[in-house]
Amino acid sequence: MSRLIAITILGAVIAGTVTLAVSTDEGRDTGVVAAGDPAVESEATATIPPTSASARAVEERRDRVRSTRGASSTATIDAPTTAAPTSAAPSTSAAAAPQSWRDAPGADAAACAENGRSIVVDKQWQRAWFCQDGAVGEVIPITTAANQPDAGTYDVYAEDYQSWSTLTGQPATLDRFVAFTYGKYQGLRIGFHAVPYYADATLVQPLESVGDLARFGESSGCIRVLPEHAEAIYSSLSLGDEVRVIS
Repeated sequence: MSRLIAITILGAVIAGTVTLAVSTDEGRDTGVVAAGDPAVESEATATIPPTSASARAVEERRDRVRSTRGASSTATIDAPTTAAPTSAAPSTSAAAAPQSWRDAPGADAAACAENGRSIVVDKQWQRAWFCQDGAVGEVIPITTAANQPDAGTYDVYAEDYQSWSTLTGQPATLDRFVAFTYGKYQGLRIGFHAVPYYADATLVQPLESVGDLARFGESSGCIRVLPEHAEAIYSSLSLGDEVRVIS
């Protein structure tokens, strides 16, 4: 009896009437496998030939899936670019605009007084430089008005250790005031002094901004300098020394 059952089952397998579903690494496809054989199920697509028309159709669909996925993968990942290589174009941007007195050309000794001590004011570049007998000394940053003082040669006529002003809208202290001319509009004294500060010690402008070209014109007429430079001007210039404004 057992022989007859085995022959019957074998005949059914050969006839292609026993089918089971199997998963492959390409997706959820069906194939024909022998029931209960783990080794065959794990390698179904590699070791079990099709045994019916439906099995052959399944294999054809599987082949089409593999073919399509392979093409898609190549196109997405491995496809070479078709764009022509481009060389870097030369830069056409203009040079960066000057920002501060440090961007200015070298100080001109020809602007100095030939003899003795003098100082040159260059409003265009928001800088000044000390001179001794026609030679350029230290160049320093400044903040000036735009429309005064006019270009010309002036003499120092007054020196105040400390002065005051209300031109900013509230009383401000001006340390080491060295006057050399008068304003064109109100007739007030114009000279060098340290950056002004208010009663609460707040500065009229940050010290690090002195010499910035963007602040050209913020002064009412005087030449604002850093405190250490105000001290140097006050200590070195005497009454009658020349101040030359060149721009």
